[in-house]
Amino acid sequence: MSGLFVNTIATFILSVSLIVGLRRLAVAFQLVDRPDTVRKRHSGAIPLCGGIAVFSAFAIATFFGGRPDLLGLNFWLGLLIITFIGVVDDRLPLPAIGRLVLQLSIAVALVGGTDIGSLSVGALLSEDTALFLPFFFFIGVLFVAGLVNSWNMLDGVDGLAGGVAAVSLIWLIVIAGSAEMTEFIASIETLLICLCAFLVFNMRSPWRMRASVFLGDAGSTALGATIAYVILLLATRSSAVSFPALLWVVIVPIVDTLSLIARRLLAHRSPMSADRWHLHHLLLDHGLGHAATTNTVILASAICGGIGYAGIRADVPGEIMAIGLIVPIAIHTMFVLAASGYRVKVQPDGNGAGLRSSRTDVLGGATSSMVFKGAAKPVLKDE
Repeated sequence: MSGLFVNTIATFILSVSLIVGLRRLAVAFQLVDRPDTVRKRHSGAIPLCGGIAVFSAFAIATFFGGRPDLLGLNFWLGLLIITFIGVVDDRLPLPAIGRLVLQLSIAVALVGGTDIGSLSVGALLSEDTALFLPFFFFIGVLFVAGLVNSWNMLDGVDGLAGGVAAVSLIWLIVIAGSAEMTEFIASIETLLICLCAFLVFNMRSPWRMRASVFLGDAGSTALGATIAYVILLLATRSSAVSFPALLWVVIVPIVDTLSLIARRLLAHRSPMSADRWHLHHLLLDHGLGHAATTNTVILASAICGGIGYAGIRADVPGEIMAIGLIVPIAIHTMFVLAASGYRVKVQPDGNGAGLRSSRTDVLGGATSSMVFKGAAKPVLKDE
């Protein structure tokens, strides 16, 4: 016990020291996030060194005090590359398509390091795993790349991305312990400790009015990749831990990302474009403060993670856990529709060419008109 306590304190101090030291370097090298008039409404230039510090401390603590071989060489190489890409993107924004291609390549490498053919998804797909191997591999790559972008999109309010990640890691530790996969617990705990040190500087509290350090794209994308990789490891090492049940641990950022993509496509916009349509933006725009918004999303994520853990403990079939995901998806959809003032009035087009649907869009009460069957494209106008 004393050894565990000493390692915890040492890892925490290491992470804090790296954050304090890198904060000065980030300012010197202009690796900072500056506010704008649309999405970034913080005050002053904030250093984007949180992710670099967290994963540097995680790597140092793991290599010198743990078992780096448990996660595999492919993981560490993938983590290094995705962190480097994030740093470059923080300093000199990269094209969205280029980032996506690189993320997919890293996802292929990470999935290749797992026994993806043993992915536990339920009884229906457990008969002939060799037959479903290409499908499982595709799902794994899509999941890793998707979670990388989901965590990047989640990083929009002080303490949010780090807080949700911390809750997810806690549930993964509990699940790994209950499924007797204790060999992974030390690595997950190490990352959690490093993340808690970062949250001291990033999460609002009575002692901190606003964040003094941000994760940056390097941190948010690396968090998404790491959590996705750990989930795949757990879902391929034990048939008692189904992939659909583990999806509950990260369903909040996943659903918000899918909702964003769908709404942007409906608005005839690129799914990778920036806006204030995220769940946390809707909560902020409808009266919640920054701390309340962060705590609300963290609580929702914690509840969903608890449902996933309960499903694993109760040995609920993967198919049932997958069907159950309809519930958080429906709740999120209903909230988005209510918060955005969505209303639909279907009426014949003036010349009978089709149906016209008028709705209030999500961007700060902006309105748009959508016409089906050969009508004009929607026009978005900020009020």
